Amino acid sequence: MRGARAKVSVHDMPTDDPITVLVLQEFRLRAAGDAAAAARIVAATPPGIEPAIPLLTSIEDRRDVATLRALHTGEGTEADAVERAGLDHLVSSWAAPKHYGPRVTERSQSPPSSFRLAVTESGINAVGGAAPLSDHSRRNEGTSRPIGLVWIGAPVGTHAGLLVLLGGYDEPHLGPSDPSGWPLPLSRDLGVRIYESPRLESSGAQSTR
Repeated sequence: MRGARAKVSVHDMPTDDPITVLVLQEFRLRAAGDAAAAARIVAATPPGIEPAIPLLTSIEDRRDVATLRALHTGEGTEADAVERAGLDHLVSSWAAPKHYGPRVTERSQSPPSSFRLAVTESGINAVGGAAPLSDHSRRNEGTSRPIGLVWIGAPVGTHAGLLVLLGGYDEPHLGPSDPSGWPLPLSRDLGVRIYESPRLESSGAQSTR
C-alpha cells in the first residue's frame, strides 16, 4: 500500500565520540495527574553529553510513561539511579531497563521542541549496520519538514524489535503534524508502543538546504 510520505531533513552533527547505547526506562505512574510532577523530576536530572529527552507519555494510557537516555563511552548510569529514586514515590511499577545498540543517531544544533518515540518487540533486524541517511533524505527542497533528532536503536541481545525516536519543531508555518506518519490508533494492534512529549516552544529549526 502506497501513500504520501512527508519529506524530512536532518542537519547532523558529526562527532568523534559516538553514542554507544540507548537506555529506555518504561514505568507506570500511580495516577495520570502525577505526570507533571514526574516530568519536572526528569527535567531536573543533570544531562550527559547528549541533550536530555523529556518525559515521554503513552498516547494510549497517560499513566504509562518512559525516559530515554543516550550514553557515550565512559558515561555511567548514576543519573538514572538518582532520577529513579526521585520518581519512585510517583510510580506503581517499573519495567526492566532496555538497552539498544545505536543504528542511526543524528541531531541538529537547534534542540527539538517535541519528541515522539515508537518501541516494538517484534520484527527481525537484518544483520549489519543500518544504512546512513542519504543527503537526498536529509536535504530536500520545497515541502521538506525539518527533523531535529533521529535515534534508531536495535535491542541488545536479540535480533527482534526496534526503537525509533524523532525530535521535531512545532513551528506555526510548518502546520500540524501529519497523523498518517505514525499509526496512532493502531499502535496496540500493531504491537507498537508510542510515546510523545508535551510540545515546548521551539528555539528555532534548522533550515533545509
